[in-house]
Parts: sequence; C-alpha cells; structure tokens
Amino acid sequence: MFGLGVPATIALGYGRFVEPSWLDQTEKRVMLRGRSLRRPLRILHLSDLHASRYVTTVFLQSAFELGGATKPDLICLTGDYITMGEAFDAPNYEKALRWLSSIAPTYSVFGNHDGGVFGGLPTNNYVGSLLTRAGISILHNRSQFMELGGSRLRLAGVGDHWTNEVDAEGAFSLAGASDLTVVLNHNPDAKMFFGQFPWDLMLCGHTHGGQVRIPLVGAPYAPVRDRRYVQGLLDFYKGQIHITRGVGTLERIRFNCRPEVSLLVVG
Repeated sequence: MFGLGVPATIALGYGRFVEPSWLDQTEKRVMLRGRSLRRPLRILHLSDLHASRYVTTVFLQSAFELGGATKPDLICLTGDYITMGEAFDAPNYEKALRWLSSIAPTYSVFGNHDGGVFGGLPTNNYVGSLLTRAGISILHNRSQFMELGGSRLRLAGVGDHWTNEVDAEGAFSLAGASDLTVVLNHNPDAKMFFGQFPWDLMLCGHTHGGQVRIPLVGAPYAPVRDRRYVQGLLDFYKGQIHITRGVGTLERIRFNCRPEVSLLVVG
C-alpha cells in the first residue's frame, strides 16, 4: 500500500503545484486549402484564462508576455475570462488585458463561465464591459472584416454553445469576400452549426485539453460530446479547427496537459 501511495502523492502534488503554472508556448503551421495570402499571418490564440484565486493576474500577465514575444499580427481570445463564482483582482486583470490588446488587434468571444443561463452571472455584460474597457473587440454573433498583412480577413464570432447563444447565421450575415475566414467559437461541439458557411479556420477553447490526460487513456473528463476534438489542430470537413489547452485551470489541477499559449502561423 505504501509503495502505491507514494507515486500517487507525487503525481497529485505535481498536478496541483507544478503543471498548472508551467506554461507551454506552442507554434503550429496552418496550411490553407485553396487560399493564398500575401504573407503568412501570425495569430496568437488564447482561451480559458479563468481569472480566479487559483489563476492570478501575475500568472496571466506572464502568459500574455510569452504570447507577445511571438510578435503576433492578430490576437484571438475564445472565452472563459473568469471562473464562475470565484473572486479575482479586476483592476489589475483589466490592466493586463489592456497591455495584451496594445500588442496587436485583439478580438474575443464569450465562454460558458462569462454569464448567461449556464454562467454564474445572469448576463455576459460584466465581462463584456471588462473586455471593452481593455480595448478588446467582442464578436458576439457578428463578423468583422479587416486588412492584415496585405490580405482581406473576415473574423466571425459566436456566443457560447452551453448558454444557447450560438447564432452562426448572425455571425455570417455581413456580406463580403475575404482571403481568409477565421471563426471564434468557445466550445468545439458547436462546430455542427457551421456546415453551410464558408470558413477556413475555427478557433476554440473550453476543453482545457481535458486538463487531466492519462497515458493510454486520454482525457476522460473533457467537457465535450465529440471526444475527437479535445486539443490540437484538426480537420473538419473543408476547414481546420484549433483547440487550445487554455491558459487557466479549474480547481488548480493539470496532469500531462500543460497550460498553452498558442501561436498559429497561417498561410
């Protein structure tokens, strides 16, 4: 019994006190299909910041600085900026978010913890005000076109799936052609709403990569129905979906699934 208890205690200590604060900066190349850009675009994808007593502003600032060092052209945030029911340092969090948005144009969508029928807040107005004051644009069931690196880019963002706020039709209601269409969508299970719309790359979070990944088993606690889409860059019909493992954690536990600062080089 003693022999089994020691490894378990070590694993638990590692998963609680080491890995949740051990940031992993990753870089992936996204090869477009039937599209060409003037030059590759560098997109910093961050999600699931989960500001709370476990995820401090100091830690989040370190993640932002790690991402900023990659020199992104664009920053995309895909939800869960707070943890439902948890207190956090709002003034310094806003300051850190404002620092992030000063690096490059920054766009966001809401997650299930940010308010609504699932979240602890009745609406996402509080989180929305926080993001807006920090200079971050919110794409809540709407699109925006922009010129970036000599190419025309469409960003389309939707509300959260668990809070029943996904409106893909609304997100694509703004007519126009683009060289690249990127969808911001918190929960990868909502991909089923986008089959009829033209898009190239979908950015998701929500899963935390499973947060606990057991060798030979995988991520038994991933909060999605489609277990094929838990982390990484994956194909979906004619497009590709990137699911980041996220920056923050719930209950300060990660095992074999480090928090991720994701850079995507597109084109």
